[in-house]
Amino acid sequence: MNAKVWKKKARAFAIRSHNHLWGKNNEDPLSFLYLKGLNLKFISKMCLGWNKFGHNRPCEGWGLSRKGSFLIPSGIVFPYIVEKKITGIFVISMGNPDTVPESELIIPGSFKGPLILGPGNREVKNATSIMEGLKIFQEDPDVFSVNIHLL
Repeated sequence: MNAKVWKKKARAFAIRSHNHLWGKNNEDPLSFLYLKGLNLKFISKMCLGWNKFGHNRPCEGWGLSRKGSFLIPSGIVFPYIVEKKITGIFVISMGNPDTVPESELIIPGSFKGPLILGPGNREVKNATSIMEGLKIFQEDPDVFSVNIHLL
């Protein structure tokens, strides 16, 4: 994998999706995030975004060593940023809980370990999903960190 190419593509995708969330016709994703317990200031601070339409991307163009393409689905975009660098991109579906359960997809090339929100030198709370972790972290990001163990 070419990490430099991946980081450039990931950063561009994160910025584009963040701008899309705050653009026109964004009522559905913002309502989804609000109903999940996130406020607008925190949504912006965490650089969350919205990928309105799913699309295939060539692996080679993202610096991945495999052939073919991969799908970036529609949904809420969570760029995992460590020390001001994107190390992972996750897309959270906005499925209807009555018909389609919410899911989290990791974009190929992303960091695969546990996700930690906040510095590691504080009290740590645990979460089993990105949305749960974001909600916990929003409560008091200056007091504790959140360790997200993806299932």
